[in-house]
Amino acid sequence: MDLINFNPWWRTGKVPSSLSGRKRKVFSELLPYLETRQILLLTGLRRVGKTTLLFQLIEELLQRGVQPYRIFYYSFDEARYNFDELLKTYQTDVLKSDLTDNATYFFFDEIQKLPDWSSQIKILYDLHPQVKIFLSGSARIPAWRSARESLAGRFFDIVIRPLDFDEFLSFQSVAIDPEREDIFENDIKHHFGNYLKTGGFIEAFNFEDMILRKYIRESILERVLFVDMPMAFGLASPELLLKLLTIIAARPGLYLDYKNMANDLKIDQRTMSNYIGYLEYGLFLNKLYNYSPNLLTSEKKIKKVYLSNSAFTMALEPSVDFSLLMEQFFVNLIEPRFFLRTPRNEEIDMIDTKNTAPLPVEIKMRKDVTARDIKFIFSFLDKNKLKRGVAVTLNTEGILKKNEVVVEAVPYWKYWTIKKKVGLL
Repeated sequence: MDLINFNPWWRTGKVPSSLSGRKRKVFSELLPYLETRQILLLTGLRRVGKTTLLFQLIEELLQRGVQPYRIFYYSFDEARYNFDELLKTYQTDVLKSDLTDNATYFFFDEIQKLPDWSSQIKILYDLHPQVKIFLSGSARIPAWRSARESLAGRFFDIVIRPLDFDEFLSFQSVAIDPEREDIFENDIKHHFGNYLKTGGFIEAFNFEDMILRKYIRESILERVLFVDMPMAFGLASPELLLKLLTIIAARPGLYLDYKNMANDLKIDQRTMSNYIGYLEYGLFLNKLYNYSPNLLTSEKKIKKVYLSNSAFTMALEPSVDFSLLMEQFFVNLIEPRFFLRTPRNEEIDMIDTKNTAPLPVEIKMRKDVTARDIKFIFSFLDKNKLKRGVAVTLNTEGILKKNEVVVEAVPYWKYWTIKKKVGLL
């Protein structure tokens, strides 16, 4: 019976080390959810480690003294049972008791591949208050939208992302003192370059460049674009998804002009808009809105779009311009909602509004950056009565001033300094 292979702790009382892996920062953030009644739903791109996190949570439960037989894991990636049959087999052959007797923990992997999964999970949740359910699924395909309605109030949704640069260094056993970046400049630049190529996907760390690009394309991008999304959305042209990603990879920060893009690709404008939406919902894209204090106005203005991971860009377009790649990287790091483009074509790469005052951030990968090079930031600050902005540069560092307004210039490789300047540390 394959249920035994899925649940080796029934025999040994522990999770094999080959399954539990190394713990990430996000693991400690998940622990409080062990105590809640609500379902925990882990979503994210393929190969980011969602399954490993489930096994680590199982390991935690075993260490807390939960009986092994009361922890059940199943992956619907290779489903052989319907849901009712699965539960009946587990109760009859393994648990040998009713689900209401004691707390029982269910871990369902790749749940989106179970037909009508949200309704079936809802029934299990509602009928058995002693049951605790953990789910994982790749991306945020349509099942998540219907689940938010049918499971409203019954679940917490956590997005699992690839490793950030700090975790990448830790997993590579690289010791760099964030408080002394100047001393480690060459090391930071070297490892940062590798991080951009791998995108924080753990399995990709030791691949040569050609194999790495093949892995990113085939194991992550094409598997979702040509298998998962067509299955979920009923798409007639999954190849269009890859074409759009390739276009955006060649020009990070592409302005979304649906009409012209649709004409160029000889497709309907609504189809273009829908396919961009699929990619965004699948966690492949980050969209920025043109800044306005009026959010409704921003919604109507032109938008910019970036791939959500540098590895996707470098796998699809290895010769991408470094300046644009840095713009994409810091958009994904800072996660601003806005950029700025005025009717006079004045542009600022990012307007971050998460803190008390909007923070303009410009990426300038040139040898020397002066106040003149970032004059639009000063105009924005002056117009909005703000005092501070940030410029990420190639190697210029220091304070650029105009009257009482300050823009702090920081080289791109000073990762931790930049995080502090934008309020991420």
